[in-house]
Amino acid sequence: MDDAPWFPDWGKNEPYKKEMSMKLQAALLSVVLCVFCAGTANAFPPMPGYLKDGYKDDKDYKPFLETVEGLKTKCDVCHKPGADKKAKGHGLNDFGKVYHDRFKPKDFLAADKEKKTEEALKVFKAAWEKSIIEKNADGKVYFELIKEGKLPGKND
Repeated sequence: MDDAPWFPDWGKNEPYKKEMSMKLQAALLSVVLCVFCAGTANAFPPMPGYLKDGYKDDKDYKPFLETVEGLKTKCDVCHKPGADKKAKGHGLNDFGKVYHDRFKPKDFLAADKEKKTEEALKVFKAAWEKSIIEKNADGKVYFELIKEGKLPGKND
């Protein structure tokens, strides 16, 4: 390798070695920060907005949407408060599990990413409409709870 001019001679050129080492460390730190930041992004940040937009004109949803608006985190409609959404089961409550089984995330994300709001709303509502007709463990239909202005899922 002595005759390869592009290959650094680490033994004879200590300042070059130190400079390359610092650049390498900076580059690695940048990559780690990018991966960390990308990993902490929410998968579905627009979903509460789609819930509100999809049902704002439906009188049956008025008390429910007021309840949702008063929540500290709107995610509590489907997720248990404070639960790790990245853990197995996504920290979903009982209603969230029902909705999750009917939801098509790839279709939703593709439409939302392309700013096709109506298409994303259609995907959101298709799963929602299939979910609200189900019953919880107490035998109550989720939609009946929604009409009463209550959260459909149990968050305990």
